[in-house]
Amino acid sequence: MITKDSFSILISKFSLVYQLILAILIALLIFGIIGYAILAPTLSSYVSDLNELEIGKTVKDYLTSIFGGSEAEDGVQHGMTVEYQNLVQAIKQIGTVTKAHLGAIWGGIIAVVIILFLFTVYFYMCMYTVTDTLHTFMSSDSEYGFTSNFIANVGKSLKFSLAYVGMYILWIIIIFGLCVGLGFLVGALNNFLGLVVAYFTAILALAIRRSLFAGWMPAYVVSDMTVNESLLANFKMASKTFKDTLGVYFVVYLASLLLSLSVGVLTLGFGLFIVVGVTQVLCQAYDMVTYYHYCGKKYYRDSQHVVDPKQKYKDAVK
Repeated sequence: MITKDSFSILISKFSLVYQLILAILIALLIFGIIGYAILAPTLSSYVSDLNELEIGKTVKDYLTSIFGGSEAEDGVQHGMTVEYQNLVQAIKQIGTVTKAHLGAIWGGIIAVVIILFLFTVYFYMCMYTVTDTLHTFMSSDSEYGFTSNFIANVGKSLKFSLAYVGMYILWIIIIFGLCVGLGFLVGALNNFLGLVVAYFTAILALAIRRSLFAGWMPAYVVSDMTVNESLLANFKMASKTFKDTLGVYFVVYLASLLLSLSVGVLTLGFGLFIVVGVTQVLCQAYDMVTYYHYCGKKYYRDSQHVVDPKQKYKDAVK
């Protein structure tokens, strides 16, 4: 019922997908220009030296050997002989070049970290706007423009986004460590299997993170709590809904990954924005429906139907 209603709300408010995509594209353009203006003069010499190493060709040959499955006469895969040795040699050369440009690299890393941090904060401010717009629709079947909502709640959304991004960074570090560790361990037996394990580990870890914090933003928006109060309310909800939401988010993230790969190839990357927009709005709608059910609050799933969780998930009279 919750999943069905989430899709219904997504369809009813599908315009949010386009508005979110536009907001992301504008931010990417602005932050991209700022990043290029900072990094181009700083790292131009380093990039030039790396290009002389032909790293792209070396990596391409190595990946081709893995997925191509070709074998040498002695039965050992090329990925573990010539191509592998070339890759190791390229990595050593990268290390040598990197040491020669260490100062510029650290400056570039700091700039990239700051830009990514600011973009992530802005992104979750957009997600707050999506959540608040969904709340307006679900609670009263009313419209609230994306831009006007964003501007009206910029202070409140910024406060939440800074707290959420702090948690998000910690999880990204954990997820990255798990993926790399398990990927290398399994990759020692089979390279392709190592990549598969790394991908599924990332999806599972992202689903766990989402399930653990699914109620944080809804509690902050719907119940008008402080950041800390809404976090505590989130964990209370997670103790009852974690098992159900984990499976849903794992499927959603897995489907999103598969769609991104297929749509990205067919549309030369442009379709990725649609997949991201739909996935994000759907996840926010699912969080909101879950929270409404947890609190026993009535909500509109579309302009003709109101759902009352207290009546065993039956439609209430509008």
